Parts: sequence; C-alpha cells; structure tokens
Amino acid sequence: MDLSVAERGTHQGLPNNPDAEANVLSAMLLSSEVVEEALTELLPDDFYRPMNKALFETMHDMYDRSMPIDSITLIDYLNSQNKLQEVGGEAYILELMGQTLSLVNWQHHASIVRRDAMLREIIGATNQINQLAYNAPTDTKEVVERAESMLLSVTDREVKNAYKPLNDFLIEAFNEAKEVCEAGGVAAGVPTGYPSLDRMLMGLREGQLVIIGARPAVGKTSFALNLALNAASEGYTVAFFSLEMSGKEIAQRFICAHAQVSMSNFRTGKISPQEWANIGQAAEDLSRLDILIDDTPGITVTEIRAKARRMLHNKEKAIIILDYLQLVSPPAGRRAESRTVEVSEMSRALKIMAKELSVPVISLSQLSRAVESRTGKRPQLSDLRESGSIEQDADIVMFLDRSSNEQEAGREDRPPEGITRIIVAKNRSGPIGDVDLVFLAASTKFYELNEHAEE
Repeated sequence: MDLSVAERGTHQGLPNNPDAEANVLSAMLLSSEVVEEALTELLPDDFYRPMNKALFETMHDMYDRSMPIDSITLIDYLNSQNKLQEVGGEAYILELMGQTLSLVNWQHHASIVRRDAMLREIIGATNQINQLAYNAPTDTKEVVERAESMLLSVTDREVKNAYKPLNDFLIEAFNEAKEVCEAGGVAAGVPTGYPSLDRMLMGLREGQLVIIGARPAVGKTSFALNLALNAASEGYTVAFFSLEMSGKEIAQRFICAHAQVSMSNFRTGKISPQEWANIGQAAEDLSRLDILIDDTPGITVTEIRAKARRMLHNKEKAIIILDYLQLVSPPAGRRAESRTVEVSEMSRALKIMAKELSVPVISLSQLSRAVESRTGKRPQLSDLRESGSIEQDADIVMFLDRSSNEQEAGREDRPPEGITRIIVAKNRSGPIGDVDLVFLAASTKFYELNEHAEE
C-alpha cells in the first residue's frame, strides 16, 4: 500500500513503516487465522500510526467478544463506538480489504512492525538511561539496576511468544472405544488417575471448565501437576500454562513425583545412587510424555487461546491446565471497573475456549480469606476469590482441603491427619462428594486411599 510523500513525512523520525502496518491489518481483515496469530505476536503500541493502532485495538476487542472480523462488521462496530473517522473512515477500511496480496507476506510485515516498535522502545530506554546517568545519585548500583531493568523490559517481548515442550515425543493416540474399554467403562473423558474421582466425574470431558480451588500451601499446583502427568501417561497432550512457577521448577516437580524423590534432596544434591537411578528412569519415562509448557508471566486469555490452538493443532486427545486464574492479565487496554469483573470475564473466556477447542480446561483458583473467618473452614463455592461468575461458568468445581492441627483442632469436619480431601462441590453432569487422597509432600505426589479405590 503506497502512501503519499507528504503522508510519509509526517511519520519520519522514529523507526516506523506505515506500509507494513497497513498490510498486517489488511491480512487480519482477510483471514481469521491471521487475527489469532497477529494478536499473539503484536501489541497495540507496536503500531506507530494512531489510526492503525486504533484499528488493531478495535479488532482485538472484537476478537475478545467473539465477533466476526470483516469489513462490514468492523465498520458497523466502529460506528457504534464513534471511532470510524478516527481510523480513517470507511474508505481506509475498504482500501485495506483490497490488498489481497497482504496475506502472502503478512508475517514478514509483522516482524517489521515488531522490529520498529522494539527500536523505538530502545531509543526511549536509552534516553531515560542518559538522564539517569547525568543525574546519577551517589550509589551508582541503583542506576545500573534501573538501566538493566529498562533494557530487559524491551527484550522481554522476544521471550513472551515462546512456549517450551517438555518433550517432542508424540504418543500414539488410542481410539475412544479402546480407551473406555481399558478404563473399565469408568472414564469417558480424560482420566484423573484417581478411580473414585473418575467414577464421580466420568473423566474430564471436552468443553468442560474445571475449577480447582484451595487455600495457600494446600497443594493445588502439585495436584494439577499430578493430573497433568496422569493424563499424559494415558496418551493425552497436555498444554500447561504456568503463571507462577518457571518451566524448570515444573520439570523438577515432575521428576521428583515420578521418581518418588524428595524435592529438598533433589535441590540440595543429597541424592543416593539408587535415587539417581530412579531419577534417570523418571527422566526417560517423562521424555515420552507429550507435555507442552508455557511459563509466560502476565499472559492474557486471548494469548492463552491463540497459543493453545497452535499447541494442540492436530492433537486428537488433549487437555489445558492453567495455574492460576487470578494471575491472568486482562486484555491490553481493557481494564474493567473492578478486579472481580475482570476475573469474571476471564472465567467466561476460559469456558468459551474449552468449547471452541473441544478440550477440558482446568484452571486453578485462589480462595478468599472468608474461609479463614468461619468457624467451620470446609471450603465452599462462595469462597472462590474474586468469584463473580466463576462458579456459574464452571462445569466442575473441586476444592482441596487439608487441616492444620494447630489452627483447626476444634474443627469437626476436618480431614484426618495426613489426608488431602478432594471436595467435588459442583458437578454439572454428575454427583458431588468427597475423595480422600494421601499427599506425600516431599515428592509432591498424590495417592488415593485403598478403601476408596476399591469401592
């Protein structure tokens, strides 16, 4: 798309490429697949021209609302928001629609837009560093730390778009009939690995949103990792989004749980020869599991959905696990009036994602402090932190309950010592109830009690 010399002149100075920006927007209008990838690759501030930035933000907003993105819908939506003239009017949008060749090289043009944005950020950071250096306090360590922080904030973009596979091994898919047969007719969906829980839930089925809540330090992340290992061991692809722990920490927990080795000994190097053998065998076994990990901090639901679609492409059996809901960031430029509203919107978006991708989505959630103020501290649906509509959106809500002898000596409904109780508080298509598990804290491994497993 050619711009006049006069128009180009208004955008000279800082690095920018109006043609590349326009071609990316044109490709987004022409292809829904481009929309998903572009929203993951680019941010609104990557666009230098205000009208292009406003158009990108509008398409981002429409995508979040599950609206079709085409010229007619876009013009109508811009009119309803009184922003049509701000983006150059109907003529500019129709001009973008006419650039059909933009689909051929849109990724290259996106890289140009991203590169120029990064160069502008570097220029801005260096200007600030110059001012810091001229106005440096006595302690130069503070200046160095702030300068490093500014430069790292620029390079973070390169890390943001990467997810890391635990392995590249593709497990051969079992057909559904064989899976149900081998499970004895118990699990029609993704098995949890705990027989009593599978009988209650009939496995985790496609399109379901499963919420797992617990107080701090009860073991909800460990339980989620156990579910991931159990599902992957049954041939499922696991997309694990960790907003709290790094991929390396997750790998450590996987190894220790599978090898039954103490996490403390693993981290401090106090490992016996037999434990080394177990660790080696565990690493070999884990390398054959199809687990993909994305440990990007501050990710949005839009990015999760776009990444998950690519991670699970051509995967017949899959599950998504998110740790955890309250750490997900709201869409760029769309902060709601309260955090409760934001979390409610994100829980609804997760439910939509589960249905669109036809996979179960497990999301961990914090509990509010109200559970601590009650005489009986058994978790309940109203305890979900910033709950809003979480319990309405979820198909299944489970709580982890483990008592502390010091603080809950008088509690009548507390689990026995050493037991973590899984409370199925909501099950849209089945019964509710409790399942007791033994949690080995040293290796972060959960086991079901024999008396429950054999019922």
